Amino acid sequence: MTVHPTEQAGNGDGVSMDFQLSAEHQELRRTLRAFFEKEAPHELIMELDRNEQYPAELYAKMAAIGLCGITVPEEYGGNPADEIALCIVSEEMSRASAALVYAFIPTVTFAAKGIAEYGTEAQRRELLPKVAAGTLRFAMGLTEPDSGSDLTHLETQAVPDGDDYIVRGQKVFTTGADTADYIFTFVRTGSRTDPASNALSVVLVPTDAPGVSIRPLRKLAGQATHTCEVFLGDVRVPGSNVVGELGDGVRMIFSLLDRERILAGAQSCGIAQGAFDYAYRYAHERRQFGRPIVDFQAVGHMLADMAMDIEAARLLTFQAAWKLEQGLPVSADASMAKVFASEAASRCAAKGMQVLGGYSYMAEYPMERYYRECKLNEIAGGTNQILRTRIVRYLGTDR
Repeated sequence: MTVHPTEQAGNGDGVSMDFQLSAEHQELRRTLRAFFEKEAPHELIMELDRNEQYPAELYAKMAAIGLCGITVPEEYGGNPADEIALCIVSEEMSRASAALVYAFIPTVTFAAKGIAEYGTEAQRRELLPKVAAGTLRFAMGLTEPDSGSDLTHLETQAVPDGDDYIVRGQKVFTTGADTADYIFTFVRTGSRTDPASNALSVVLVPTDAPGVSIRPLRKLAGQATHTCEVFLGDVRVPGSNVVGELGDGVRMIFSLLDRERILAGAQSCGIAQGAFDYAYRYAHERRQFGRPIVDFQAVGHMLADMAMDIEAARLLTFQAAWKLEQGLPVSADASMAKVFASEAASRCAAKGMQVLGGYSYMAEYPMERYYRECKLNEIAGGTNQILRTRIVRYLGTDR
């Protein structure tokens, strides 16, 4: 739930705190829960991951119900949603499958949002309607082999050549690159002697451009959407593919990362909720010593701990989303939500494994998938250790 401070009716000396989702948000959650349980059951997700088969049909179905347009303004064919709705979408999608999230988030909530906020009118008219229709996807080209937590020291360069740029370098952990149309690429456009804030930009690199080479990497979870290594060998990109102002990349990327961290918190809530739901149902159905195992205190207490973790993580996440919606400073809140929720999800998945016992280890059951999928959110979008350092800087301030 989220916090909505409002003037208390008939009482000007206080405020009321509304922790209930709106009727629209509640209906959105019910609709998405039913949609994903029908269209993305565990058996299908398990098969797609095992075969490393990109979920194209599922992505098209998501677009058909409007999910791919939730960050796209109406004039470009979208149906924009507020930040709480984005969290609900991310949570319910993550409850269903990490592979769906890995295809969706880079395109819809990162690159499309970046183009809507910072792109040229020509870029918006050309690209955003296709995003909303589900026919165009982006991958995020941020991390490099030697530049992860410290993105400002990246090596990939975009060198001007007439009206074009020549892009050369290497990106890693570029999820979905082999099935995307563009890579939303963070590049160096200034010399190394320039201040980092003036030297970095964002450019859209077509994945089919000469000089682009993409290699899928083997990984732990969400295998249906590949995570890739990308080699950029003197790739010619038109100057019209620069997003925002030249040299404005740091401000753009880090503003988008606040939203990504909030949504990582929401994704973690989805994994935790999925683990809890399955463990709760199993604990009521599984009988030992003549009674359901939920009646044993050791099992019941694990479920109670899971429920508390989920509630706390969701409150932190929705509070950060609400602040972002209001235009309030949110970097500390986004970091807190991401750190707490990701670690809460790991705790919930581990406890869910214990509740299921030996069955948790079997691929027939979704618990082992939740156990694998939760870990990435402690690392991606800024490791939890880096984000704790960021949080410390805000202590004692108004944030």
